[in-house]
Amino acid sequence: MDKKRRLILVNKEFYECKKNREMFLRDCLTGLRNRWSMYDYYSSLGQDETIHILYIDVDNFKRVNDSYGHSEGDKLLCTVSDILCKELDTANIFRIGGDEFVAMLDGNINEEDVLYKVRQIKKKLKTANFRRDILSMISLSIGLIMNQNVNQLLDDVLSKCDTAMYQAKADGKDKYVVYKSVEKMVEIHRSIEEEMEGALERGEFKVYLQPKVNMLNSTLDGAEALSRWEHPVEGVRTAGEYIPLFEKNGFVTKLDFYMFEEVCKLKKKHKGTALEHLKISVNMSRLHLYHRNFPSKLKNIADKYGVSTRELEIEITESIFFKDTNELIYMVEKLEDYGFSVSIDDFGSGYSALNMLKDIPVETIKIDKEFLQISTNNYRGQKVIKNIIIMCKELKLNVVAEGVENEQQVDFLTSCGCEVAQGFLYANPLTVEEFLVYSETLIQKGSKLVEFTFDGTLTSEDGQYECEYIKDPENPMDYRFGDGVIKGKKAVYLPGGDREGNLFSIPEKVILGDSYTISMWLYIEEPNTWSSAIFVKFETGFSAIAPLAWDSYSTFRIRDYKNIQGWYDSTSAPLAKKKWIHIAATYNAKTEKAIFYHSGEVCAMLAEVPTQRFVRKIYLGGDIYQRSLECRICDLRIYNEVKSPDEIMQLYKDYLYNPDFTAEQ
Repeated sequence: MDKKRRLILVNKEFYECKKNREMFLRDCLTGLRNRWSMYDYYSSLGQDETIHILYIDVDNFKRVNDSYGHSEGDKLLCTVSDILCKELDTANIFRIGGDEFVAMLDGNINEEDVLYKVRQIKKKLKTANFRRDILSMISLSIGLIMNQNVNQLLDDVLSKCDTAMYQAKADGKDKYVVYKSVEKMVEIHRSIEEEMEGALERGEFKVYLQPKVNMLNSTLDGAEALSRWEHPVEGVRTAGEYIPLFEKNGFVTKLDFYMFEEVCKLKKKHKGTALEHLKISVNMSRLHLYHRNFPSKLKNIADKYGVSTRELEIEITESIFFKDTNELIYMVEKLEDYGFSVSIDDFGSGYSALNMLKDIPVETIKIDKEFLQISTNNYRGQKVIKNIIIMCKELKLNVVAEGVENEQQVDFLTSCGCEVAQGFLYANPLTVEEFLVYSETLIQKGSKLVEFTFDGTLTSEDGQYECEYIKDPENPMDYRFGDGVIKGKKAVYLPGGDREGNLFSIPEKVILGDSYTISMWLYIEEPNTWSSAIFVKFETGFSAIAPLAWDSYSTFRIRDYKNIQGWYDSTSAPLAKKKWIHIAATYNAKTEKAIFYHSGEVCAMLAEVPTQRFVRKIYLGGDIYQRSLECRICDLRIYNEVKSPDEIMQLYKDYLYNPDFTAEQ
C-alpha cells in the first residue's frame, strides 16, 4: 500500500474515532454533553480557576412520565434543555441523569448576575411553548455553589450542589438554594452522624411526653412520646434537628425501637401514677414497612416489660399512604391483631387517599398542625376541616387536633365534634417528671371530688379539709345542724350577718386548677340582694353564685378585675325561698365558658368569660361585699374538672331517685 493511501486510511480512522468519542460524550436525547463529558471538561480547567455550578432537577418529572408517557417526558426534557442553553448561553451545560442537569459558568460572572439567570430560567419554563397541563405539574429545584475552586474533586463539589438542591426541594420545590446558606447545616449533620451511635448507647435520647387533652372537660386523654437529644455540650436538641437526617441514613429505625422500649420501661417503673394505664403513642418511620417482623418485635418488647399493648399506640405519617399500600395494610392489620392501636399522624399535610381509610383499620387520625392553622383562617377551609371530622366520626375514627394554640381553635374544633387536642395551649412536650406533676394537678387531683356533706361535721368526706366558721364581730351567731335532703342526713344552718361574718371559710386548695364544677343543695331562709351562696376570690377576680341578683333573678357571676367592665353574669330564673333546690355551676378555662344549672338543667350559659387564676379565698354563705346569707346548705361538692350537662343531670337524678330523698321538688 502506498504512503498516500495509508495516510488517508489513518486519517479516516482518526476522524471515525473522534466521531465515536464525540457521540460517547453526548446525550442522545437533548444533544447536550453528558456526565462523562462533564468530568472531562472539569479536569481540563486550570487548578487556579473558579466557576459557578448549577445543579438542576425537574420537580415531579416521574409524575409526568407516569401520567402522560415517556414520549411526553422526553419532549419536556428537550424543552428544559433548550431553555438552559438559551438563558445560559455562555455556560457549559450537561445532562447527567434522567431529569438532572448541571451548568458550569465562568467564575468571573457576578454572583447577582448568576442568580438573575436562575430566576429567568424558572420564569421561562412557566411560559414555555409546551403543554400547559404538564407545565402546571412541574417546576425546577436548583442548587448552586458560587466561586468554587477547581482544585477540589468534582464529586465533592457535586455533593455540595446536590445538598443545596435537595434543600430547595425540602423548602417546597420550585426554589433555588445557594450552598453557602446551608453549609453550616451540613457541618451540623456531619457532627450528628458522627455522634448518633454513641449518644444512643449513652442514653442521651430522652422520652418527652406531650399531653393529649379532652377539650370538653379538660381531662387527660393520652400522651405522645417525643424524643429529645440531651447533648452534654449543645444542650437539648429537638427532634426536628436530627429526625429528617436519621430518616435519610436509616438510623431512625434504631431510635424508634429505643424510644418504644423506653416508653415501656416508664410504664413499668411508674405503676400507680397517671402513666401506668395512660395510652401513649410512639412515632414509627415508614422504613419499618420493609420488615415484616416489625409488629412482632414491638409485641415482644411490650411483653418483656409486662405492658398491655392496649395502652400503646403506633403513629404513622400520612405520607406512608402513597407507598407500599399492600405492606401498609399488612402491617396495620398485624399491629391491630397484637392489640396495638394505630393512628395517622400529620393528616392533611399531603394528598391523602381518603378512600383508603375504609380499608386500613386505623383507630385515630391526627389533624396536621399547619393544615389546621391554614384551614381555620377561611370559610372554605373550615368547611373542609368540619367535613373531615364528620367523615371520621362516621367511620368510627377518633380525631386528635395537633398544634392547638388558642381558644378560638378550641371553640371551632369542639363545634365540629373534635374532642381531643394537643398543642402549646395545653402543654409543651414535658420531661417525664414534669408530666407526672402536670398529670397530678390536671387529672388525678383535678378529677378528685372534694365533698362537704355537713352531716353533723365541717370536715370533708376524705378528711383532708375542714371549714372554718367566721363569726360576725358585731352580731356573732352560731351555725347549727338540721335536716337535709336525705332522711337521716344533716344540713348546716347559717344565720346570716354582716359581710364576711357568720359564714364558712373553705380551704382554697380544694380548687386546684382553672376549671371547676360546684354543686350544692341550697335552702334560702331570707334572701339578700347579691349575697353569695358561695364565693371564690381569685388573684384577678372572683366567681360567685348569687340566689338573688338583677330583678330577683339568680346568677352565676364571674368578675375580672383586669377589665373595668369585666362583669360576666350567667343569669337565670329566681330561686324560691324556703325550698330546697339543687344548683350547680361549671367554668371551663379551656373554652372560657360558664354554665349555671338549676335542678340538673342548664339554665344559663355564657361564652368568652376570662379565666381567673390562683384562688385566694373561698366563702360559703357570704362574700366580701354583701351581707351574709341566711340559709341551709348540704352536700357541697367541688370538682376540679368540668362536669358535662349529662353528668350534672345524672348527679341531680341520683338524689331525686334516692328512696330516702325528702326534699320537695
